[in-house]
Amino acid sequence: MPFFAWQDKYDIKISSLDEQHRGIAGMINNLYDSLERGVYTDENVGSVLIPIVECLKYHFQTEEKMMMESNYEEYHYHKSTHDRLTDEVMLSVIKIKKNEQVNAREILVVIRDWLLNHIEEEDRKLTAVLNQSPQAK
Repeated sequence: MPFFAWQDKYDIKISSLDEQHRGIAGMINNLYDSLERGVYTDENVGSVLIPIVECLKYHFQTEEKMMMESNYEEYHYHKSTHDRLTDEVMLSVIKIKKNEQVNAREILVVIRDWLLNHIEEEDRKLTAVLNQSPQAK
């Protein structure tokens, strides 16, 4: 069973965002599998985390643009949750680059758990508003 087993119940019915969510899950699974096989270690995983961070940032920008275009009332709060995760993961990347001890699997758990919670709590709130916007389709 994959580390981040995507299920249809996580879909928010906005195809572009659902595809991005699935893509992030796939990247996390690939990195986790590589860690388990010993391809990467906690000491050298930083450069591989960066593409995940970049993918998260792109996804967040996509979501934030949709929220702005639909005048989503909770935009600032929602964006702040994106910023906090990005900052947290980037701090781990910086620690790795400084040869400080990190646990890469824990970072992946944080991203996975955050994303699942965020989809269930915050992205679900967006669904009704964004599904009414033509740009969300």
